Amino acid sequence: MLNFLKKISVEKWVIIVLVFTATYNVFNLQHWKIQDKIIAYDVISYYGYLPATFIYGDVTLQEPNEKYDAYRHTFWYNKTPDGRKVFKTSLGLSVLYSPFFLASHAYVKATGGMDNGFSSPYQFGIAMSSLFYFIIGLLFLRKILLQFYDKKISALVLLLIGLGTNLYHYVVIGPGYAHNYLFCLIAVGIFLLLKWYKNPNYLLSIGLGFIFGLIVLIRPTLILLVLFILLLGVADRKSLQARITFFVSHYQKVLLAMFFAVVVWIPQFLYWKAATGDYMYYSYNEEGFFWSDPKLLEVLFSFRNGWLLYTPIMVFSLLGIVWMIRKKHPWGWATLVLIVPYLYVLSCWWNWWFGGSYGYRSMIDLYPILAVALGFFIQQLFAQKKWLRISGVSVLFVLMLFNIFQMRQAHEGLIHHDGMTREAYTKIFLKLKPYITREEMMPYYNTPDYEAALRGERDD
Repeated sequence: MLNFLKKISVEKWVIIVLVFTATYNVFNLQHWKIQDKIIAYDVISYYGYLPATFIYGDVTLQEPNEKYDAYRHTFWYNKTPDGRKVFKTSLGLSVLYSPFFLASHAYVKATGGMDNGFSSPYQFGIAMSSLFYFIIGLLFLRKILLQFYDKKISALVLLLIGLGTNLYHYVVIGPGYAHNYLFCLIAVGIFLLLKWYKNPNYLLSIGLGFIFGLIVLIRPTLILLVLFILLLGVADRKSLQARITFFVSHYQKVLLAMFFAVVVWIPQFLYWKAATGDYMYYSYNEEGFFWSDPKLLEVLFSFRNGWLLYTPIMVFSLLGIVWMIRKKHPWGWATLVLIVPYLYVLSCWWNWWFGGSYGYRSMIDLYPILAVALGFFIQQLFAQKKWLRISGVSVLFVLMLFNIFQMRQAHEGLIHHDGMTREAYTKIFLKLKPYITREEMMPYYNTPDYEAALRGERDD
């Protein structure tokens, strides 16, 4: 047994620790026992396709069965101009939820429980799906990191991404939101992409098309990943010319990947046709972008969910991107050309703080890519003088512990989900209950005016 444990490499031990810690906390919190705790807010929209189809008999909710009347309030949908119901979000996450939903539904039917799609067993299924995709994401991120770094650096990056960012929050405290699932899919997709560039065969092309089509089906703004895909490995003019030649010579495989990316969307097109009468439909209604008024500084630094304020460890990932470009690393320009427009698009969204969140949750989606940049920073750090290495690693661990502390504050309600201000942040800094309470903090929170934000009045 001891010999077996010794054979487990350090980065595998990190994954074991992360999975054990997340699993322990999920089962300790038992959020599935609290009504509307997991299947709530955005998750309702992502999830609604499943109970509408398998329990209430009509995914369009136009003519559901008799069970629907008692639970109509549990569905979130928008209305078309002619009064039809349509789910706001696309159905990609329902695809990922579906094995766990079906298992939960079978359990409820077998035990005579409440088969309404929203009771505890269904919430438990979502919680388990969150853990499952977290594990898969970590395993594939490990595979990616080991292609660039040794086991020690890969282990450190896995630990920092797992506990030093807001990813962990959306595995344990907010399961069901899109970000952990996208973290997993992008990790799988990037791993396949790296293999595809080495050996562009037809099977990998189909897999790539399916994965990236599903990613965009969950979050359409991630169509920007095409920039990363095209430029991965491009560090100068010569490598750019080689990349163009590569795509031309393998155009059939490129077209095959594009075809399967579109195939993934067919169920969505059919749903929109059934629900609205059109194969393409903008289901967000009045919600949109303000392209001439980006809130980029707020996205990065605002007390209201600013990315680098609540996940400061990612500053070193951004520094890693700069260092990569200087060293002509194949990941550098591709990452920069993705991150800049992605941040711009997010900052132009009417609700730039993304509602109820811990930190800037939309950046979690790209952590598999940013993890490689973080690894490069650490690799360069390890090449410095001893005192710099020790100081740098110490800062990284302090920031990781700080993130864990802030996640605890968010769980206790001290970090408000959308109403944080400079005054509120200062008041709760390094404090937990009972030394300060949410009631004491209420005067310092400033909940945004969502109606004004829809009109473009989006000041922090």
